[in-house]
Amino acid sequence: MSPPTPTLALAAVACLASGFAWAGPQLNTTYQGDAFGPIELRSDGEHLVGTAPAGGPCQRPVAEQILTGDFQGNVFLGEITLCQTGDTCTPSRSFPLMLVYNVEERALAGVVRLEGGCESPALPKSGMLVLRAPDQGAALTPVTAQAAEQRQAQAPSAPSGGAAQVAAQRRLEPVDVAATLRQGQAQLLAQNPIAASQQFQLVLAQEREKNNAWALTGMGVSHFLRHQQQEALKYLEQARSVGPGPARAEAWFWMACVKRAAQESRVAQEALRRALAEGWSPPEGNALVERELQQFAREGALYEQQLKQARGRKRVQGRESQGAGSASP
Repeated sequence: MSPPTPTLALAAVACLASGFAWAGPQLNTTYQGDAFGPIELRSDGEHLVGTAPAGGPCQRPVAEQILTGDFQGNVFLGEITLCQTGDTCTPSRSFPLMLVYNVEERALAGVVRLEGGCESPALPKSGMLVLRAPDQGAALTPVTAQAAEQRQAQAPSAPSGGAAQVAAQRRLEPVDVAATLRQGQAQLLAQNPIAASQQFQLVLAQEREKNNAWALTGMGVSHFLRHQQQEALKYLEQARSVGPGPARAEAWFWMACVKRAAQESRVAQEALRRALAEGWSPPEGNALVERELQQFAREGALYEQQLKQARGRKRVQGRESQGAGSASP
């Protein structure tokens, strides 16, 4: 699923740093969410990680790092690992996350997009995650799922919500889509999938770009490079279903790569065949794509005919894809 669409609150970076206690002795800070429970946040410059204690609504057996990413101004872009409930839902998986930091409230807020039809005991049904500092009224005690439900049922609903929550529900300021995609692609080529996914998230967070097939493919490749095959396939399938011809071809190619890595040869062959039928061709000078083609070649005669067909093509200059298959769209 695509990330939420909050707007950037225009706080100065220096003010943000002092409000969030990134400098000086207070580098470790525990924040709290109503249903979510406590999470220890630790920052290193712009990079932030969060560790949740054992127990809590997700009943973790041990303390676990569940949050990682980076700040861009006062907007956090990263991933969070949560449990899910539902008949067809993955019990636990990582989700792209965008949070807005509010200096006055010392709070982070944003929407977590779970799998369709799924819920998490760590979140309200709206999916809105709000983390507040202890001095903002959050008690630093683990919250069980039952206690969280009771608290939500008893608490009166605020008509407008906190400033951080309101900010997180607004639209994101426009970004240069083409330039942001290029940055994401460059990060993929540099084998930095987390940084790449942050760029693709910025594109998908735009209301008009929530189904941008190139960004969806980029997210899929980012997960593939992190050996998260299930998440990779979800993004690639979505890209394949919404993209124009070249984007579909790109998504089919990377689906073939994911399936080859999973040793599902028959499915990988069909995906590679579909990529070529849609007109896919390997971009010149792309080390990431070349690495995957070599992996196919190591399978012997299995992909020989398809590789011969692919290498016999040349991507037309000036019509390179805007997805993970090209370093220069």
